[in-house]
Amino acid sequence: MAKTIKPEKVGGFLDYLPPVMIARKKMLETIEKVYQKFGFVPLDTPAIERLDVLTGNDKSFRMNLYRALIVSGLEDLGEAAKNRNDDLALRFDLTVPLSRVVAAYPEIIKPFKRYQVGKVWRGEKAQAGRFREFVQFDADIIGSRSMLADTEIIQIMYEVMIALGVSSFLIRFNNRKIFEALNEVINLSDAQKRDELIRIIDKRDKVEKEEIEKELKRKPDNKWDPAPNLSTENVKKVIDFISITGSVDDIIEEANLVVGNVPIGQQGICELKEIVNNLRMVGMPSINWCLDLSVARGLGYYTGPVFETVLTDLPEIGSVYSGGRFDGLTDRFIPGSNIPGTGASVGVDRLFAAMEKLGKIKPVSSLTKVLIAMFDHSLLLDYLTIANELRREGIETELYLNKDSFRDQITYAAKKEIPLVVIIGSKEKEQGKVSLRDMRLRSQETIDKSCLISKIRDSFE
Repeated sequence: MAKTIKPEKVGGFLDYLPPVMIARKKMLETIEKVYQKFGFVPLDTPAIERLDVLTGNDKSFRMNLYRALIVSGLEDLGEAAKNRNDDLALRFDLTVPLSRVVAAYPEIIKPFKRYQVGKVWRGEKAQAGRFREFVQFDADIIGSRSMLADTEIIQIMYEVMIALGVSSFLIRFNNRKIFEALNEVINLSDAQKRDELIRIIDKRDKVEKEEIEKELKRKPDNKWDPAPNLSTENVKKVIDFISITGSVDDIIEEANLVVGNVPIGQQGICELKEIVNNLRMVGMPSINWCLDLSVARGLGYYTGPVFETVLTDLPEIGSVYSGGRFDGLTDRFIPGSNIPGTGASVGVDRLFAAMEKLGKIKPVSSLTKVLIAMFDHSLLLDYLTIANELRREGIETELYLNKDSFRDQITYAAKKEIPLVVIIGSKEKEQGKVSLRDMRLRSQETIDKSCLISKIRDSFE
């Protein structure tokens, strides 16, 4: 006899039972409507990609991936790894697969505004609000260098949060070109050290200032270690820079004093000014957006404006909606193509968990509006006929399937929060009537069968 298997899930992965899935589906539909309102169209890509597609053959690539192997039954994994023909991995985001699609299908009309929802996988340490398997819902614009595209992404981020019923949020944005200029100011030329500096700054909301300073000063343990090894003076410059606060105009002015003399820094400043002016023109409430020079975004492919959304009533959960500009991500497929792109991604699982904590999500046990009770099995044809009539009218209807007592059937309806129960016995059939029980009001009335559909519709208005 085979050993009994314990039915437990893998750490960092989640099961979503129907009450949660119904609420999640509603959330996704709300986001999708916002994306469509801005002219975005749907796209889907495989969960598995070639490893070189995901990493760009970058030797400094450091993200923990889930590798994929094809094995036969209980074949030895070690042998399978040796004999594999394809080097495959599960995607870690939806942006890199998008860049592959753009490179593979040059006939796509640009600007290309696409949205995509799907699971992604990262082998990170599981913790509150952070999972190894999670759902992202992206909106990206490919083929425009205009800051209007970045402005539109910020607009979409705002519209999505409002549509979800969240009002206390802040969209913080910055520009990676500012950091490139800051690297010039502190004479940090090594590309891997520059990436490490971004990674360290990106942790600013998770660790204390002293820890950031310690990591910026850290010396390399070996020749491959990208530790920045900054001097005390340069660490102070970095910390002072990302700590600049004040009005949007004041921040831009102070940032310009630090990096404005570096060409790429001046370009970043000009782009930020343009986005700020655009946001003011569209009338986005200033309480929901700000310029924050500490926003870095850890992924290495960002090249310009970067954005992230935090919930002001729940800041400890981190960013729930983030992204940025990624010009040239297609270069790994078409060298020198430098196709521009910008976009943002909803961290669906993290945002959903946050909205649950904030009381913005109400789990629903069922989508069924009407239950047809199996009151008298000799009337099965009548029950089936009514169920089909209601379904044809677009009314979500269940027919009770088991030979349980009427009391058990009512209990079933109550547990699943089904609002209405249709009851027909021999007496009702003879009179051409039905009894309709409203579980919400704990009331019941007998009506003409011909009035059933209109009565049900009226009860939901």
